[in-house]
Parts: sequence; C-alpha cells; structure tokens
Amino acid sequence: MEDKPTNLPRTRPDGGELKPLTEVLLERRATNHFTDEEVPEEYLNAILRLAAQAPSGYNLQPWRFVVVRNAENRKRLKSVAFGQEKVGEAPVVVIFVGMKEEWKRTADEIFREGAERGAGRPDNVEQYKVSAFQFLEGMQHMPTWVNRHTAIAMTTMMYAAEAYGFDTAPMEGFDAAAVRAEFGIPEEGEVVALLAIGRARQPDKAYPGRFPLERIAFSERFGEAWKEK
Repeated sequence: MEDKPTNLPRTRPDGGELKPLTEVLLERRATNHFTDEEVPEEYLNAILRLAAQAPSGYNLQPWRFVVVRNAENRKRLKSVAFGQEKVGEAPVVVIFVGMKEEWKRTADEIFREGAERGAGRPDNVEQYKVSAFQFLEGMQHMPTWVNRHTAIAMTTMMYAAEAYGFDTAPMEGFDAAAVRAEFGIPEEGEVVALLAIGRARQPDKAYPGRFPLERIAFSERFGEAWKEK
C-alpha cells in the first residue's frame, strides 16, 4: 500500500488559496449543468488520492472508483443514468463501486502492512483478522456496510473537489445493473453513486435552507431537543 500523499497541489488551478472546509460546507450546491472546461490531470489525481484517505471499518477500503472522462463513455453512462444532462456535460464523472467480497481477499495485506506500520502488533494479526471477519460476517446485511463506507469515500471526494474550486453533483439516479454491464463492473460490485466534477454553468443554485438544530439534533435521547447556549 502507499504512504500518505505529500505532493498534492496547495492552491486552486487559478492560483487562489484552497477553500476552507467551512466555506466548502456552507457554499457547496449540487450542480445542475456543467461547462466543458477540463479538470487538469494534476488536480484530478489529487482529488482521487484524497478520496482514498477516507476512513473505513478495519481500514478495509471496500470502495473502487471508475473515472469516466471520454465523451462517448459519458454518453453511455448518461443513457443508463436516466438521461441526466449533467452526466454528459461534466468532464469527469466517477462511478463509486462498493465491493462486497473483495475485502476478504485483501484483508491479509491490509492487516499485515498496518501492523508493520505500527497500527497493531505483528504477532496479533491473525487474531485481529479472525475478530474482524466474525464481526463483519455476523452483520445481517453486508451490502449496507459496504454502501456506507463507499458513500463516505464519495463524500470525501466531493469535498476535496470543492476545496480545489471545482463544482460537483452527487447522483443516485441510475440503473445499477446497466451501469455494471456497460462498464465491466463485477457482479459483486454495488454501484453506490455517481459524482460529476467540473465547472458549473451559471447561475449558481440558490441556497434552499436547512432545518434548525432543534428540529434535527437531540440531547442525550431522541426527542430531547438540542438547546444552543
């Protein structure tokens, strides 16, 4: 496995400073239409590398990214994504795939290298693996576990792209079986989401508002409203 990336771009393509996380969270909107301006290779690689740093249970990293840039391939993807225009417009669309079985085949590599790097004891790797497998295989619905972790990776990639000044559109609207067939995704692969990345065609989408905290946050137990002090 690789070390943490250290050679990531420290500025946006226009030379401006990276957007701080607070600005990304407050200003991000799902983009409806994109220009044809390309995402430079250096920045696309950085966005992918940052998404790969997303957390996952036992560090099993069950996600895979299919990066679709070719115009004809984006048309193919659009045809199995209910004809959404943004799929054909955006210069980059990433298909997020959760692997429901592959993590079992890569677990040894992950646990042993983790122990060698100090994340655990080398003499305890097998016991750790057995414990992890017992927990995960005891879950009632493994696809849900895979879906959750892949969604975290997708969200990480979305925020990374926004920090670099690009616009994004996460999408759930697609025929999963057709996406698998069109892009050679194995049957075990759960197609979790699509993420379009590029430059928004103006005007920006208006801020739609959010529920106040007392409607969605609770103190100690469900129903006890959170009170800001």
